[in-house]
Amino acid sequence: MEKPSEEQEAAELADSVGEGLGPSSVAGAQAARLEDHMILLLRLRAQTKQQLLEYKSMVDAHEEKTPEEIIPEKQIETKIEDLENEIEEAKVAFEMKRLALDRMQLSTALKKNLEKSNIQTSVLMDNMEHILKLNKLIMQSQQESWDLEKKLLDVRKKRFDLLANWRRGTDRLLSFCSSV
Repeated sequence: MEKPSEEQEAAELADSVGEGLGPSSVAGAQAARLEDHMILLLRLRAQTKQQLLEYKSMVDAHEEKTPEEIIPEKQIETKIEDLENEIEEAKVAFEMKRLALDRMQLSTALKKNLEKSNIQTSVLMDNMEHILKLNKLIMQSQQESWDLEKKLLDVRKKRFDLLANWRRGTDRLLSFCSSV
């Protein structure tokens, strides 16, 4: 498809304006038409620039990563599980300590009550003393158990580190042997 020449456009414009007009009015109509085209083009240019800015801001906003996108979902789940386990362990430890404290307070209160009653030689007093000793032994055993668990975890970590270092060493040795 060929573009119409200026003469054809002028002829069409003259036909649309009317037959009674001369060449000077056709030139004026062409100038007005060119001016309208220029205004339209400038308006379209400004509109395109605005759209480009809007698209750029949308792209920039979409490229910003949220914390959920940075950390993979599985890592988030494992961290949540670890935190839940820690909370549960803290709750259990707190409950055990509270029960031990309650036992000790009860024993002490009973002991004081019995002392007021002047029944020191009774079997109940002996039982209370025995209960206090057992409470102390329970607390010591729990503390030893926690200490042993910590030591066991440390040994496992060291073992894992040694195994990882050994694997790295064998890999280096193999790569050295294969390069020689």
